[in-house]
Amino acid sequence: MAFYAPQTLAEALRLLDELENARILAGGTDLLVELRESRAEARNLISIQDLDELKGIGKKDGRLEIGALATPREIASNSLINRYNPALTQAAGGMASSHIRSMATIGGNIVSAVPSADLPPALMAAEAAVRLVSSAGIREVSLSGFFTGPRSTVCGKGEILAAVMFPPPPPGTGISWEKFSLRESNALAVAAVAARLTIQKGKIARAAVVLGAVAPTPLTAVKTAEFLSGQKPTADLFAGAAVLAGEECRPISDIRGSAWFRKEIVQVLTRRALIVALARSGENPSGKRGAA
Repeated sequence: MAFYAPQTLAEALRLLDELENARILAGGTDLLVELRESRAEARNLISIQDLDELKGIGKKDGRLEIGALATPREIASNSLINRYNPALTQAAGGMASSHIRSMATIGGNIVSAVPSADLPPALMAAEAAVRLVSSAGIREVSLSGFFTGPRSTVCGKGEILAAVMFPPPPPGTGISWEKFSLRESNALAVAAVAARLTIQKGKIARAAVVLGAVAPTPLTAVKTAEFLSGQKPTADLFAGAAVLAGEECRPISDIRGSAWFRKEIVQVLTRRALIVALARSGENPSGKRGAA
């Protein structure tokens, strides 16, 4: 196996085009394990760890932009992200072990397309998109349409995920994230829920609920969001939404829990996430308070 360490994004893209059976290596927390256990194959590894073009967190063109090489530790400690998407702060801060949080990357967590990945639900609830670059050009894809199945995405041959972007929330918006795992740290999610509510004049103007680890891909609970929209936020409404979320998910049974158990957990997490999102709807960057 050959190893390459390009110093520019253009060089990395050229290598990706020219080399046979090449894989991109970022943090390596997932890919290196797969290679060692013969669950993946690669004749050439292209490390993108030194590419400054894929680093950094900041505002650009009216959106928050996170470079693909940002680590969960960097994301969890970033005040700008915590201000606009505390759900992502939570997800990144509770992801795996401290060692993994320092090595993994947001790009790798997304591209690996593991159904139980922590970051995608919190990003999808914030209407995130990803930037894919190749020698042929640049394209932007909504994260909600990025995943096509377990470990499968729309990222094409010769493309590298360069950044993740999401817009600042409108006034009166709260976003939250809840996860259940079998132990407190370094554990895959049994189920996870990200919820977003925008409150205007005492009612839910917009809602989003995204479920993790309970379907082949992160799942946007469309019926649940429709049920919430236009309604006054109440305990009964959230209880009804939780039941709907449990019905919308499509979990499997495995060593971490049965499908029935996951559906039950989704209901609990959805209710919790909505309560927290409502409480946060008065804490938004504009300084204006919502109905929470």
